[in-house]
Amino acid sequence: MGTSITTWENVSAYFTFADSPFALGLFAFGCAAIVVGLIAGIAKHENEAFDKFKD
Repeated sequence: MGTSITTWENVSAYFTFADSPFALGLFAFGCAAIVVGLIAGIAKHENEAFDKFKD
């Protein structure tokens, strides 16, 4: 587990969008959208599977 980082000088270069509120907001919105989409897809699948089981 090696790393090419040998010093913490100019570390901001590794986090290119950490000082941009717009980019951070966009990233957070994207993550939230993925989570909501996954939950909605799982709920839809479970409802369909349960309806098949009831019949």
